[in-house]
Amino acid sequence: MKYELTPDDRNCADDVLLGDLREVATGLGKRSLTKEEYNSHGRFSAATMQNRFGSWNNALLSSKLSVSKRNGIPQDELLNDLKRVAKELGLSSISVSAYNRNGLFSATTVSKAFGSWAQALSAAGLETSSSWHPRVPDDDLFSNLAMAWEVYGRQPKQSDMHPPASQFSADTYKRRFGSWRKALEAFVEVANHTHLEPPVTRQEFTPREVNAVSQLKHHTPREPSWRLRFLVQRRDRFSCRACGRSPANDVGVVLHLDHILPWSEGGETTLDNLQTLCEQCNIGKSNLPMCETNG
Repeated sequence: MKYELTPDDRNCADDVLLGDLREVATGLGKRSLTKEEYNSHGRFSAATMQNRFGSWNNALLSSKLSVSKRNGIPQDELLNDLKRVAKELGLSSISVSAYNRNGLFSATTVSKAFGSWAQALSAAGLETSSSWHPRVPDDDLFSNLAMAWEVYGRQPKQSDMHPPASQFSADTYKRRFGSWRKALEAFVEVANHTHLEPPVTRQEFTPREVNAVSQLKHHTPREPSWRLRFLVQRRDRFSCRACGRSPANDVGVVLHLDHILPWSEGGETTLDNLQTLCEQCNIGKSNLPMCETNG
């Protein structure tokens, strides 16, 4: 029987180690590797890589692989990698997907470091990709969700989030908040804890003053915020307080918010002075009070 020793890897060149890292990553179809993955498939060990290059992340970077977990990356290092990718691809701008395929880091890491993907491109002297769109503020997503809730007269489902009821898809919410359920929870948290204008004590006006509506001074804006609108309609069960119709059981119903004491007579935009009416009932009511007054 002939005995043979395996090659002595203790003094092999850096290129051999790095080449094996890249080969394992290619075989697994990954842009980055964990130490566990390399120990299972590599010719050497993760400890060998760490000893040779100082750390596992340094070994990954030296082999042109991505670092999955690294904090406090200097901005210059991020910018240099952006420029490298742009040069290798021969592009004056880089999309998020293109960078994620070719960069050493993630587009999310770069965006967080500079405030947005567009600002990162600008800092690197690159153009903004035509496919890039600015980040939609959370408040716009919440406002859109409130509108969808109103249209359906109930908590919307993922499958409900499409035009014309919704400007954004359910996937947009899942990417932002982690899941559809977490998006709903964040929405309800904001809607329930938003400061509302306190009830306004209405001063007494003479008939002449009431007719001179231009003299009335309001303490609140005429149009309610999406938060106040949502709270009023949720209180009213997304149903018309006059006829009881709701989009939940009648697709053609459109809900409006109505000032109980008309705006033209000094009524304020507050929770206690707003009510939900369907379009037909609101048009019929016009600026009349809901109850007949004496005198």
